[in-house]
Order: sequence, then C-alpha cells, then structure tokens
Amino acid sequence: MAATPGVTRLGAAGLLSELGDWLMMVALPLFVLELTDSAPLTAVVFALQLAPTVLLGTAAGVLVDRMNPWRLMAAVAGGQAAVLLGLLAVDGRADLWLLFVVVVLQAVLSTVIEPARLVQASALVRPDDFATLNQAMGVLSSLARLVGAPLGGLVLGLCGINGVVVVAVSLYAVTAVVFLLGRRTATTPRSDASLDRAQGLAAVWADWREGLAVIAHTPALRRLLAVTAVSSVAQGAFVVLFVLFVLRDLDGSQADVGLLRGVQAVGALLGGVALVGLLGRWQPARMLSWSLFLFAGLSLAIWNAPVVTTETGVYAVLFALVGVPGLAAWTALVTMLQSLSDDASRGRVVSTFFAVQGAAQALGMLVAGFAEGSIGLGPALQAQASLHLLAAALSLRPARIPAAAGASRRVRAAPPGQPGRRRPPGSRPRRS
Repeated sequence: MAATPGVTRLGAAGLLSELGDWLMMVALPLFVLELTDSAPLTAVVFALQLAPTVLLGTAAGVLVDRMNPWRLMAAVAGGQAAVLLGLLAVDGRADLWLLFVVVVLQAVLSTVIEPARLVQASALVRPDDFATLNQAMGVLSSLARLVGAPLGGLVLGLCGINGVVVVAVSLYAVTAVVFLLGRRTATTPRSDASLDRAQGLAAVWADWREGLAVIAHTPALRRLLAVTAVSSVAQGAFVVLFVLFVLRDLDGSQADVGLLRGVQAVGALLGGVALVGLLGRWQPARMLSWSLFLFAGLSLAIWNAPVVTTETGVYAVLFALVGVPGLAAWTALVTMLQSLSDDASRGRVVSTFFAVQGAAQALGMLVAGFAEGSIGLGPALQAQASLHLLAAALSLRPARIPAAAGASRRVRAAPPGQPGRRRPPGSRPRRS
C-alpha cells in the first residue's frame, strides 16, 4: 500500500495537517480563557471552530469535485499558514475580534481538507483497497490527536501564543509543500467529467443541488446519513457529559479528564493493528454494525461502572477499548461512502456527510446541557448510550455496494454550459 504512488505523501501531509489542527484546537480556547477569564467567550471559540463545517460543508464539496485535489489541498494548507499569522497581532482583550476572524477563516479552510483527502485517496487505490487505506488514515488521525492535543497546551504554556503560531504555521507550510510534491509525482485517475465542468454561479448551484440529489436518490446513502446523524448527536452529547461524569461520578480532577480523553487515541492506534486481520474478511456494512453495537455496549458499561469502582486506571482501560470500535466504525463508514459514490460526485457526498456530522454534534452538545440540568446526569448518560444503540440498529440493513464502486460512471449528455446528470450509484434506472 505504501508503495502506491502518492499514498505515503497523502498520509504524511494529512498527519502534519491534523497535528496543526489539534494544536490550534487546544491552544486557542486556552489562550482566550487566559486572556479574558471568560467561559462564555471560550465557548464562542469552540462554536466558531464548528460553525463553518455545518454552514459551508456541502459547498466545499463542489470545490473538491471541480478542482484537482492535490492543488486544492496545497492551496488550503498554505492559506491556513498565512491566516494564522494574524494571531501575532493579538495583544489583549481589545484584539479578540481579530482572533475570532482568524478562527473563522481557519475553520472555513479546514472544511475542504478532509473531503479532498478522502476523494484523492479513493483515486490512488483500487476499490478493494479503500478499507485498508482508510484504516491507515484513521490510525494517523489518532496519532495526530495523541501528539497534537497535549503539544498545543505545552507550547502555549512554555512559549505563549506566538510560539503556538510559529509551530502551527511551520506544520501547515510543510503540509502545503508535501501536497504539491504529491501533485507532481502521483497519478490522479479521476474522471474527466469531474474536472471539466461548466463555469459560473448557476453551474456551481446546479452542482451543489446535484450532489444532494445523489444522496436523496440513493437508499444506502440515505441510510448512512441517518446513522451518521444519530451517532453524531451521541458524540456531541459525549463531549459535555464526559467531563461531568469524570468530575462528579468518578470524583476525578481536570488532569483525569485530560488523561481519559486522550487514551481513546491509544485505543484507536491498537485497534488499527487489530483491524488488519478483519478488513479482508468483513464487508464494510457488517463491520459498521458490529462496531457501533460494541461502541454502545462499552458506553453503557462505562456509564454504569461507578457502582462497582471509581478507580481511574479501570476507566483508562475502558476508554482505550472504546477507541477500537470507534476506528472500525469510521473506517467502515468512509469506505462505504467512497464505494457508493462516483468520481464526479464523491466530494459533495463526503462533504455533506461532514456537514451533517458537525450539525448533529452541535445539537448533541446543546441537548446534553439541557438534559443534564432537567433529568440529571445518570439518565442523560443512559440516553447518550442508547443513541449509539439506535445508530447501530439503523445500520443493520445491509448496503449494496455496486460492482463498479469507485469507478467513474457515465455522465448523461446535457445542454452546453450545464453539468451532466448522473444516475445515483446503487439506484435503479427508470423503466420507459
């Protein structure tokens, strides 16, 4: 797999980019809290980091489908490096507006990278190798989280925000260079129809609607979208409830919160090794269902375990184990998205899923906050785990992956200046 042209560069650039993302994701809220001593303003930073994914995610897919992914990712990484330089001018509370502008611009650029990476990954390998490559990318993402999150706090504490900017800008700049090298040396066997499109706002609007239509008319994608939405609501609720669980039910400290949050990445790294033996024998749909059921079972076990023990070490092991089905579910979901969409629409399909994921996570955070205050922490935790069970149940109906998965489908002829119409993969042709 690593010998395939472009795969190593795509993985290396993705790792560097996600290191920068996690560095800033941790450092910026801490910097705002240090600067203002205001929890609401710190929450604003979290919201601004998430909002562009929700609002612009589907539009980003149009760019991914219209442009060469290598060039697009290089431009975005370079833009991220340039935008971050604005933080060097932030010197006090009066400059917070500039910090918020930087956060928004960073988040807007970030909405492009992940869909573009997945689209390019599916162009580098055969459909049979999608799952193996996605599993490797998931392991690299876990490694970036494991290293980047504590690095953000460490660099901020030792060198201040200027040190964080220097490290992050360097990471994004090197990322841009690696993406450019990938464009020059790796093959990109994408369909001409995905790059040769009509120009103008009307054509872009038509492309955006067409991407949504692909999902709407493909039953398997609709079902996956429902699974993604439900599981993402649960994940958003977890972000809020997890902290309360550690501090209240386990009587832990802030250090325990950081420890138990980080060990999931360790579990994902170990899960990457365990998945190697399953990828060739299990269909992605089966892997998704089993992973979600296991994830739900572990969640229920963790939330109810304080009646037996509150030892931090026990929960470190349990939360590490959660990382294994978490990686498996992500690998299966992304593989199915790639297989059920064609070259010409894959960017819009993947971006739409990321947008729904972001919106559902935001909803989960809000619901969890209100639920904990109204029904109590215990029932809220059980409801969160039950959502994972619901997502698992929704995934049980197997998704039929077309035999031509990953290959370009034929584009129907269209009037000049208009994008061609595609029959959604997996859907049946109409009878005349």
